[in-house]
Amino acid sequence: MIAEFTTDLIENRWWFDDQEWLVLSTPASDRLRQLGRLAVVVGAGIGGLAAAGALAPYFERVEILERDSVTTAVASRSGTPQDRHPHGLLAGGLRALDRIFSGFKHDLAAAGAVPVTFARDVQFERPDVGVLPKRDFGISVLCAKRPLIELVLRRRAEAVANITLRSASRVIGIVPAAGGAGVRGVQFVNGSGRFETLDADLVVDASGRGAPTLSLLDALCWDRPQMTEIGVDITYATAVVEIPPHATSEWKAVLTLPDPPYVALHAIIVPTEDGRWISAIADHNATARIETWEAFLEASRSLITPTVYNALRYAQPPGSIRHYRFPVSTWKHFERLPHLPRGVLLIADAFCRFNPIHGQGMSSAGKQALLLQDVLDRAAEDPDPIAALQAGFMTEVASVLETPWTMSTSADLAFPQTRGKRPDNFAEAREFEAALFRAAVADPVVHRAMLEVAQLLQPQQRLREPEIMRRIEAATRAVVTQAAA
Repeated sequence: MIAEFTTDLIENRWWFDDQEWLVLSTPASDRLRQLGRLAVVVGAGIGGLAAAGALAPYFERVEILERDSVTTAVASRSGTPQDRHPHGLLAGGLRALDRIFSGFKHDLAAAGAVPVTFARDVQFERPDVGVLPKRDFGISVLCAKRPLIELVLRRRAEAVANITLRSASRVIGIVPAAGGAGVRGVQFVNGSGRFETLDADLVVDASGRGAPTLSLLDALCWDRPQMTEIGVDITYATAVVEIPPHATSEWKAVLTLPDPPYVALHAIIVPTEDGRWISAIADHNATARIETWEAFLEASRSLITPTVYNALRYAQPPGSIRHYRFPVSTWKHFERLPHLPRGVLLIADAFCRFNPIHGQGMSSAGKQALLLQDVLDRAAEDPDPIAALQAGFMTEVASVLETPWTMSTSADLAFPQTRGKRPDNFAEAREFEAALFRAAVADPVVHRAMLEVAQLLQPQQRLREPEIMRRIEAATRAVVTQAAA
């Protein structure tokens, strides 16, 4: 029933095309605060679409240039090769996107995304503490495949009157302004194969790799940013199966962590909008790909618990096993440059590319776009709003990136073979994490705080607040006392 409703919802587009009230326009009050005539966004992924939504009230027009040909149906794109694998839109990311596009959460649920409540519906398994308690903290997410999430967001963006998405438009480069201190616009090849140039007041690089901005810096003979790289060399195999008729009702999703350096495998099972599970097994030590369903099941038996194996062993074999390899997490520190060329900003993977197995990329992109929206509101009052926008965003963006970056890289660096510099306090940080999880098992307050940070609802500093630290220390003392008894 859900699948039929989803198909009708998407293919007939009734929730946009037949609802005139959803075709948005820029309010008159906001038009008085516009920063410029045209903003161009390079890339129509989650970051690019969200950025366009943030920009729309502050520019006469917003043009999104997307290299891929996008359709009105749920479909994978060549520009997002990882979209056939599990994706997680964390609670912080869902909240951010819903603030930029009011109604996005409703649309995603209406399209069939499965609600999952933390920690009640999630089997979270960690080697040192076992299974975390299934407490209900009222923190909900919506689980769906990446193409559906992107389609619903794209429909929201296209419903805004002054946003235009140009499909099959390959950006050649950002064109510098005369004198070389700023940006004139963007040159691209359109869907008909013709070269075009858009003169723009602002260019937002959401291209994924940041190549347009890096090439612009090269053309201007400016320094490229420093980079922090964490070489994870992770591979994962993904299977999509029908949920077995007698599947357990104890959980909706599973996250099974590895046990470095002894067990390099971790796994996830997530429900999708079409009544299926999408499951991935990731490996930090892969020597050969998992090519068959039998090999997939056999690999699941090597996890720290039999939960995934027991869930999948009765499923009908999938048509194929899909693969993805991710070599390195990269933070290009544009925020450390003295300044950027006037009229250019970066967002999402163009700025910071996370190991996707931790499920932070889409949510981080949404939160960066929400920051962009907040800074735009302040910059609109400045005599030089474009300069104020650039300065404000680049000053604050690190605060959005630090929590997901630290969490993911800390987990990756626990494997000895991971390439990258470990922080001086790395051993201490790992000990604190172990103490945090022990406390979370015993103390619901610590458990909630940990989840809020993991879901990007709170910054990581929340876990170092005096109240939480006292509770962690109390739980540690209780464990020591119990062990001595």
